[in-house]
Amino acid sequence: MALLELKNVRRIYKTKNVTTTALKEINFTAEAGEFISIMGESGAGKTTLLNIIATLDKPTAGSVILNGKDISNLKDNEISQFRRNELGFVFQDFNLLDQFSNRDNIYLPLVLSNEDESVMKTRLDQLKDRLGIAELLDKYPYEISGGQKQRIAIARAVITKPSLLLADEPTGALDSASSEMILNLFTSINEAGQTVLMVTHSLRAASFAKRVLFIKDGIVYHEIYRGDHESQQDFMERINQAQIVLSRGKH
Repeated sequence: MALLELKNVRRIYKTKNVTTTALKEINFTAEAGEFISIMGESGAGKTTLLNIIATLDKPTAGSVILNGKDISNLKDNEISQFRRNELGFVFQDFNLLDQFSNRDNIYLPLVLSNEDESVMKTRLDQLKDRLGIAELLDKYPYEISGGQKQRIAIARAVITKPSLLLADEPTGALDSASSEMILNLFTSINEAGQTVLMVTHSLRAASFAKRVLFIKDGIVYHEIYRGDHESQQDFMERINQAQIVLSRGKH
């Protein structure tokens, strides 16, 4: 059974005089352990799709099934707990709280779940060296670089051991060296078994994934997989060629 399955997902926004179809009919599945990038031009529906999977928005029609549960039908009082238990989030702008130490920022989702302090410490001990954050824990977000902030944000996202890690342009605010470091970190997290779904406009970032979905006009228009022995450079070139073809309106 797939970890994540989207069936005929539509999202229509209505105002008094305007109806906008953000997603027409989205269908795809993700298996446990995949690393998937979602690409598409501005306005294609990428962020809307991510928000629906994240339970930050609800589809107008269709279903989103995670671990066998239709999350599009969750009640309001179930959503917060579901997010904390099943989803991890990494954003472009980090979303760290400056009044908390980096350690406390990482602990926050576990605190909200009333987890024991001993469990929080054990989980952080398992992460801190692998993520290279041991020397950052007692500092505050305003004292560290953008790349370091994103490492703290990743630790906060995965410390709950989520079923699915969602990343929205995670390297968008970083320089090239920090971006490379963060993308390598995503690769190592994925290789350790974490399922990752990342929205990005960057060819370089997308090429770290093993599968790329292209969203166009509110549908999954095309997808490509990285070959078992394909180099990252060759995969990036195929992603680029696919984008060029899609921009011309052809498969």
